Amino acid sequence: MKLAAASATDQGLVRANNEDAFLIDDQRALFAVADGMGGHRGGEVASHTAIEALRAAVANGTPLHDAITRANDAVLARAAGDDELTGMGTTLTAVVAVGGRQLLIGHVGDSRAYLLHEGTLHRATDDHSLVEELVREGRLTPEQAEAHPQRAIVTRALGVDTSVDVDLYTIDIEVGDRVVICSDGLTTMVRERDIERLARTEPDPQRLAEALVSAANAAGGEDNTTVVVVDVLEVDTAASADHTALIPEQAPGVATSAVIAPPDPPEPPAPRASRQRGSRGRSVRGAILVLLPLLLIIGAATAALGWYARSSYFVGASGNEVVIYKGVPGGVLGWNPTVDERTGIAVSALPTLDRDRVQTNSSRGSHATAQSYVERLRVAATSTTTTTTTKPKTTPTTKKRSTTPTTKKRVTTPTTAKSKGP
Repeated sequence: MKLAAASATDQGLVRANNEDAFLIDDQRALFAVADGMGGHRGGEVASHTAIEALRAAVANGTPLHDAITRANDAVLARAAGDDELTGMGTTLTAVVAVGGRQLLIGHVGDSRAYLLHEGTLHRATDDHSLVEELVREGRLTPEQAEAHPQRAIVTRALGVDTSVDVDLYTIDIEVGDRVVICSDGLTTMVRERDIERLARTEPDPQRLAEALVSAANAAGGEDNTTVVVVDVLEVDTAASADHTALIPEQAPGVATSAVIAPPDPPEPPAPRASRQRGSRGRSVRGAILVLLPLLLIIGAATAALGWYARSSYFVGASGNEVVIYKGVPGGVLGWNPTVDERTGIAVSALPTLDRDRVQTNSSRGSHATAQSYVERLRVAATSTTTTTTTKPKTTPTTKKRSTTPTTKKRVTTPTTAKSKGP
């Protein structure tokens, strides 16, 4: 297989720094985009930490799924013990060549990978975001999702929890195909039909990457934008036609999507009516035996989600007041967070970094952890109040349009391979 890759990245017209990171490793046919979150410093540190950990793991022969989980560990370790990095995280979408005619995609978050095949653009990944999950459930239209005030909330990211669910996809490729990997700075500003038009009409991968970033800035540039373009120049025509041989063994919690599946073999006809009745009876009993454990598992999982949703606490904002919520930010399958304790601390009295963390619900854990964090905020609010006559007021830079939160993203912690919004 022979690939040609190019990239472009820009901080945009609103952000003061670029929290995106990307990877092009031609030697290992490894390409990735990471979009950091967590404030001015945290997002940049998280995305670069994840990219470097991914590169090192793949270089050591680690499979892509495990390499991404190691990147998650690296982001958590980097944030440990550093208050300025608390709550940071990052998306990660990585593509690696497998065999001679396939690409394997590992994906966490709302960055995306697209495949341009025969002039048509296909999205290869599913966003782990609140509004996209509502669209998939039929509760929002794609048009409503574009203007939804919570479109910045991601439901899965690296650096949020000690474990992370990684989606894996395999795609078949041919000569002339093109893969576009991008942060959501592109997809929130440029429609997919315009991405398709540029990807179809611009033959040079470097000029295409730059054109896509320029299109995002021309539309407002409200976020950092990063694009990696991978062109397929040659494939191994002698590669095995058995596509399943190139798909790694599925790890727990991993969603694997295969492009081609062999047809089901025809069922042999039963020679007698009595034989047909017996087969039908066995089929019904078999279905019951399969469905019963599945229903029990679903019931247990629902109970576990309910317990999780009501045994967690986080510090957030209710109007201009800092409060302790009981539950999970954004809710889990109908279990919505409720105010457990009001603190009397004004959000506007907090330093900018603490204000951002409160408004993005970045402090989560036990009730004792939440109370400890509130006490630190109380001290910080008092300190800020006593120094307002000597320090000018600063306005935090927002990641998204004016209707979105003041930080890049908010992250809800899922408990299943595919987290769902409320």
